[in-house]
Amino acid sequence: MSAVPAGKPPRRRRLVYRVYGFVAVLAIAIMAALIFLPRYTRTPRYLEPHAALVQYLIERVSLRSGADRDTVIARIEPRIRGKLSLYDAGGQLLHTKPSTEPPLDPPTEAERRTLRGDKWTLDLDRIVVRSDDSSMFAVYWPDRGGFPWSYVIPLGAAILVLVGVASVWFSRRLVRPLDQLAAAARRFGAGDIAARADLTRADEVGDVGRAFDEMAARTAAVLHAQRQLMGDVSHELRTPLARIRVALELAAEDPIAATDVLADVGADLDEIDQLINDILTTSRLDGEHVKIDREATSVSELVDRATRRFTTRHPGRKLERPADDAPGGDRPIRCDPVLLRRALDNLLDNAAKYSEAGTPVTLAVQPNGASIAFEIVDRGIGMSPVELDRAFTPFWRADGSRARKTGGVGLGLALARRIARAHGGDVTLASHPGQGTTARLEVPLA
Repeated sequence: MSAVPAGKPPRRRRLVYRVYGFVAVLAIAIMAALIFLPRYTRTPRYLEPHAALVQYLIERVSLRSGADRDTVIARIEPRIRGKLSLYDAGGQLLHTKPSTEPPLDPPTEAERRTLRGDKWTLDLDRIVVRSDDSSMFAVYWPDRGGFPWSYVIPLGAAILVLVGVASVWFSRRLVRPLDQLAAAARRFGAGDIAARADLTRADEVGDVGRAFDEMAARTAAVLHAQRQLMGDVSHELRTPLARIRVALELAAEDPIAATDVLADVGADLDEIDQLINDILTTSRLDGEHVKIDREATSVSELVDRATRRFTTRHPGRKLERPADDAPGGDRPIRCDPVLLRRALDNLLDNAAKYSEAGTPVTLAVQPNGASIAFEIVDRGIGMSPVELDRAFTPFWRADGSRARKTGGVGLGLALARRIARAHGGDVTLASHPGQGTTARLEVPLA
């Protein structure tokens, strides 16, 4: 088998020829079976119509004698196609068809025994019939007809023409959407991410087209998210890097005057480090079977650390803890404390970003049997049902301009959910536009 040169598409073979060849061979095989098989595989029962005709003859002849018998035979005999001999009850030859030379053998003893109860006996190419009064027997050998070329050839030609027309119609109906799908795939592969097959057929070809469109839409969304990620990461890195550059330039010119600016360099580096860690952690937790390092950690310790970080990161913002909050004291939770605290921090940061500075954020802990839930409630702008459906998509943000103002690359909720699911839990959202958002992180206790 010769290999196709790289970059050169294989020679295209028209589908219509393949369809026509397959259907034509199938039609010829069926026609041949209908013509040939009955001629060579049928049983003697196919001779019954011949036997009935001969029985009609012998009944008429047995009731006549002399010239009347000859007249009846002369009138009926031309309708019988084959060799015919008539015998009396004693086995004497009474008449034989002129074309029957020599005469057919008289009925055998076995045939006579059968005829005592039946009117005829059938064997391949031999029929023996008796009259009602058993006074006469007819032995008949039907002719085998020649092959019916006179109608087989025109019928075969008509079938092939019909098959050709049906094959062209079927192939065009099948090839047109496939060409449309192939063209869309080539455009998509060439970089046109808006290319779609747009097949409206309600069959398997239509299913393939719709599957391609869905795949193309998902791929386009991923590519868009990647481009948005590059822009967002660049934006997020530009500000702290610019501040660090200014601080270094100031330090080079006047180290004393740059003291206050250099104090913020550590915070800028922490911000860059957190952004990179979020991206790497989201990638590491992508999958169904994620391995994490668990250790027994008290719920109160997780909540206290998250509270301290929120207060430090968002000075001036109030974090409320309900009076009836029941964190469970020092009840242990088997978790990766660094990851689980990262999830809590992300949910708290989101609540602070998307709510006004003067409104409080609430953190409640709710034990629920074998699991525990951390509930974060803000009184911010909220989300629409459409935004809720996409809120956990990595790198997705509800409003690009709003996200520019609040910062972030759209990883907070996605990372929080992946961390929760790695622990056997989940993160859910409840929100209404203008009424704030409630995020609930629930994980097993042990």
